[in-house]
Amino acid sequence: MSREYSLERDLTELEQMAERLQDYVLGDRLYLPLAAGYSRSSTLPQLSAGTLLLRRRRLMRLRSSLSKSQHSRLSAALQQHDAVQREWTLHYERKLKGEVPARLKQMYAFFRDCQENPGGCASAYPPEALRRTIVQEILFAMDEFGYYKRELMSSVERMDIALRRLLHADRFIWSARLESLYPRQDFWWLYGNPA
Repeated sequence: MSREYSLERDLTELEQMAERLQDYVLGDRLYLPLAAGYSRSSTLPQLSAGTLLLRRRRLMRLRSSLSKSQHSRLSAALQQHDAVQREWTLHYERKLKGEVPARLKQMYAFFRDCQENPGGCASAYPPEALRRTIVQEILFAMDEFGYYKRELMSSVERMDIALRRLLHADRFIWSARLESLYPRQDFWWLYGNPA
């Protein structure tokens, strides 16, 4: 995530994700590229339950910053999301439970890379902070939707132990506009960097 935050981009991506959510939830892919509406030079997001939930929570908390038109667009996207989550709850839960270990596995590869190349560790950290944040968004949603998450927690706790060893406290690493949405107590990995 860059230090710049675009509320409009978040909203556009959420809309695209919500439009494709039912096909995604019923499909067998864990990550689905979203290409429509973006130039080749831009970084394309991947649709996953976690990436949608990340945008969903941010935009819900930033509602007061939305224009009337944006507010209507957000409401429509949230309705699409909620309808799919309610209708296909077991499929939705399966996606969440598959995404957490997949993201943690990617983070373990980052730890191996840091051991082999400590000098490159700090510059490679931002995608890992995003991965860990998405995992947290999934855990929050599992609580919200009443899904059982206990089997995931030991893996998350092991990851956090490794992450705490690596990080040194620092300022918030994302856009200052998002800092109030990510309190240090719950999102401590966004307030640090590898040495």
